[in-house]
Amino acid sequence: MPDLTRIDSTSTPDALTFKAALDTLRDALAALTPTEVELNPGLDASAAAGVVIGSLPRIAKHRDALAAQFGAAGAAAVDELPTIAYATAQSAVELAAADSMSDLSALNAAVLDDHALLLGDCDALANRKLLDRARVDAGRSTQGYRTTVTSTLVLVSLVRESWAAIGAKTPLEPADLDRVEKNAQRMLRCLEEREQGASRMPAAEQRSRALSLLIRRYGELRRMLTYVRWWAEDADSIAPSLWSGRRGKGRNASSDPSSDNGDAPDQPEIAVPVNGTGPFTA
Repeated sequence: MPDLTRIDSTSTPDALTFKAALDTLRDALAALTPTEVELNPGLDASAAAGVVIGSLPRIAKHRDALAAQFGAAGAAAVDELPTIAYATAQSAVELAAADSMSDLSALNAAVLDDHALLLGDCDALANRKLLDRARVDAGRSTQGYRTTVTSTLVLVSLVRESWAAIGAKTPLEPADLDRVEKNAQRMLRCLEEREQGASRMPAAEQRSRALSLLIRRYGELRRMLTYVRWWAEDADSIAPSLWSGRRGKGRNASSDPSSDNGDAPDQPEIAVPVNGTGPFTA
């Protein structure tokens, strides 16, 4: 597991913080075994991450007590939670982005329109021997997304290179070339990002793994916190259940992995020190 203690839970996270958190966890998420991944947790990843992130300042106040009771495990439970929560939130963002990038038809249609505009003018200029026909033909094909982008950029480059000779003889303006080039480069970036994503873990699986890790680690921390705050009876107000907002909508306490109900999913056992002062002493 990578070092997850680099993020300060007391500061307000920004977009870079969320991305850095997920980047830190990518390899660890990929290494989770199938039994560690919740296939149907009944939770929205963004909502679950929001519950945890909102609880971080309250949880941080009890770090010393958790460390005193559980040692390094107690401190790590607090220190690692921000990274896991931020990574889970970012995984939901990346899934939404992947979904939006999966359909490039609208962007491709805009680039095709730009290409047709350029090609029409370039053909007219080539007919008047003002442009090399072979170079115009090199930017003619639009078979496929990437070819369309490449052909459009070829024509933009040709017009710019020949501007001294053709600038006064075409309705195109430098601003038109800038706009067409910007659209083509935007589509190229989307294509590269989509291809890169296909070579990595699918966004949906990454979100499931991040949420599974969050459920497990947050559940472990809640159990520790319940022990430390047993007599104060305020553990749920410090770190509320991820399912608390769903009670009364078909979900009951037994569905909460951190509940004590015997029907709840198995959770990794935490070694609870017995020092004669806690609720679990003999």
